[in-house]
Amino acid sequence: MKELAPVLTGPEAAELILESIPNPVIMINNDSTILYINKSMESFLKADRCELVGKPLVEALYKGLTLTDGYHNPVLETLITGKEFSNRPVEIKTIFNVTPRPMLISTFLIKDGEGRVAGACAFFTDNPGGKGTVPPFEPPSKRLETVYAFAEAIGARDGCTMGHSEKVAQYAKMIAERMGQDKETVEQAYLCGMVHDVGKIGIPESVLNKEGPLTGEEYELIMGHSRIGANILARISWLNDIVPIVEAHHERYNGNGYPMGLKGDQIPVLSRILAVADAFDAMTSDRSYRKAFSLEKAVGELKRNAGTQFDPEVVDVFIDLLKEYS
Repeated sequence: MKELAPVLTGPEAAELILESIPNPVIMINNDSTILYINKSMESFLKADRCELVGKPLVEALYKGLTLTDGYHNPVLETLITGKEFSNRPVEIKTIFNVTPRPMLISTFLIKDGEGRVAGACAFFTDNPGGKGTVPPFEPPSKRLETVYAFAEAIGARDGCTMGHSEKVAQYAKMIAERMGQDKETVEQAYLCGMVHDVGKIGIPESVLNKEGPLTGEEYELIMGHSRIGANILARISWLNDIVPIVEAHHERYNGNGYPMGLKGDQIPVLSRILAVADAFDAMTSDRSYRKAFSLEKAVGELKRNAGTQFDPEVVDVFIDLLKEYS
């Protein structure tokens, strides 16, 4: 006769059930820190849950980036708004998976014995094609599929800048929106941010990840990445409109940039936006050759170089945006 497992009760039983569920599950406290991630969610993220539990959800899964057009994660939305979801179609993106994955999510508030909100929980289910009675999932456009693939390739090539392209894309989108650009241009800003560094695929890893200062020859190689990227994108017909933007994202407002030495309004407006977004994220991220700048120091550098390296209007708009989220 098969031996039965001992009867479990209380928290031990609850945890065993959650660990046995094949669906990804995540719980957060009412301060938005991650309380629990089950094995399925750990597998889905391909991340060590021991490194995530106890951290703020936005910091752990999105490196602290805050968007203006929505919440990072529906479980956070449930905690903040109190609105619970049942099989809501979503696209899940984190720093661990740049390419969106269609899922269905159900969320609910966690309450203590006195009815006070103590946190929120979410259950995820795969949603390939949007089956069932929920609205069908609309797959990303061919343009988006392509740029997500490029972002994955860049991240795999240059480990120091994993997630960099996505953050630059979000910053660029925020700036373009605040500057009053139309919807199509705002979308372009995001796409350009995602692929602005694709040319780094053609740069040797020994140069990309070098811990010390670059030699003159190595710096020449790095400077070539904007033109390499433009040449790669030019071979994809539906990305032709963003080629000149990517090629010019290292031009300087005073004409001392590369590869063409463009100046002022000669530089496409989205290239000027990318220049600020790119520099800010680079300054506020750890690199192989230095530690991340503080927010105050990075803002100071943007101000100091406004009018020379950067378009002063773009700098002013971005600094105003940062004030709203700091």
